Amino acid sequence: MMNMRNLRSVILCSGLLLFAACTKSEFLPDPAGSQVPFQPEATKTVEELLAASPAKLYYSAWQKSNIKTILKAKSSKLVYTVFAPNDAAMQAAGLTADAIGQMPVAKLDSLMMFYTTLGFVTERELKQRTDNFVVKTLLQQPGLYLPYFENPNSNQYDLYYYRNYVGLKGESLLVNGKNLGKLNYAPAVDGGLYILEKAIEKPTKTILEALTADGRFTIFLESQRLADESYIEAMINDMEPLFGYRPEPEEVLIYITSRKLYTVGWGINAPIYQGYIGPNITISTLFAPTDEAFHKAGFQTLADVMKFNERGASSIHFDESLFTGVGGFPMDTVYNFHRDWGRMFQPQTTGGDKALANTTIFYGNVLNAALNEYMVNVGGNAPAEFAYKMPIEFSSVNNSVQMKAKGSSYPAATVTETDINTLNGPIHVVDRLIFPKGFKLN
Repeated sequence: MMNMRNLRSVILCSGLLLFAACTKSEFLPDPAGSQVPFQPEATKTVEELLAASPAKLYYSAWQKSNIKTILKAKSSKLVYTVFAPNDAAMQAAGLTADAIGQMPVAKLDSLMMFYTTLGFVTERELKQRTDNFVVKTLLQQPGLYLPYFENPNSNQYDLYYYRNYVGLKGESLLVNGKNLGKLNYAPAVDGGLYILEKAIEKPTKTILEALTADGRFTIFLESQRLADESYIEAMINDMEPLFGYRPEPEEVLIYITSRKLYTVGWGINAPIYQGYIGPNITISTLFAPTDEAFHKAGFQTLADVMKFNERGASSIHFDESLFTGVGGFPMDTVYNFHRDWGRMFQPQTTGGDKALANTTIFYGNVLNAALNEYMVNVGGNAPAEFAYKMPIEFSSVNNSVQMKAKGSSYPAATVTETDINTLNGPIHVVDRLIFPKGFKLN
């Protein structure tokens, strides 16, 4: 078989998901310049609160940076909220006084912007929610572009700003599913200040990079890579007599956009052509099965999975009338529940219209039965009856999250680890494969 390890460098952006709308898990703060809500308890500015807070190291970095100039450039009547790690949290993150003193101002600016958001994120708002409040930070990652949603000056893409998902669990503050200590909030006349007992971990890896580096997911990764190789090889074999030459793998991609190649949504896609700027990253949630999860299902080795996939090999071919690849492997349906919410079973109209993809970014603190009625796809050209409801059933057993495909007779998977944060969204580790209803192992 051909080597396809570098396949992601040529994946087309047409495989990216589109965000339909802000949902209960995509609530963004009010924009700068919005009316300030009445806060009778607020008497000081954010900076005055910060100067008097136990976040002395953070405030020293604040003063050395250009953050005040950056904020002032946003609006003369700015409202903003700061999430400031206390001194112990800064030191645990390696941000000692000496380190701060030696940091270039540009890095300090990035640090301050990562912990700052425009608008209010009030304690009252958090206590009224059962989901997460999405905090759009001031820090942008150059070179990354999201599908268009909020940028009024572009109908092509949104810039990638780091987002932190903030919620409460009892008296604790959660950010991206992680407990950052006891809630410590002070309202300000121009926003608010949260003091954190732990630093927020900024994601640096893509999903693909995180999975590869982890080492627990080799069967999951390699079985998809090899399946994509086999699929593309089958396309090449069918296309060669039609085209009069043997196409290269890169040429095949435009004819198989209906297949979700294993790198799509897990990395950063290369531009379609030189100079193109457009969506190149997808953010969602992944439920990653460990090698042990495959063992529980009877697949002891990678070879076992590939042998099982041979059952579907005869269905894979290049359809001359549709001029596209059709067919698939049995494990495609299983993996689709792990990585794309079973959307391959999403209904469509007779004209081929489907409801648009809704936001599916869920950190561990919101993985519960409330998601069972969530609309994974809704809106767009398709009528309301074609909205696609969550195909996975979430439950809690002995304080552990369990999940299974609705109607499936297979044992539920337990989420054994949550919130491995990546540039593409959270990874949750599961101990079993999620088999859809009616799936045949034997």
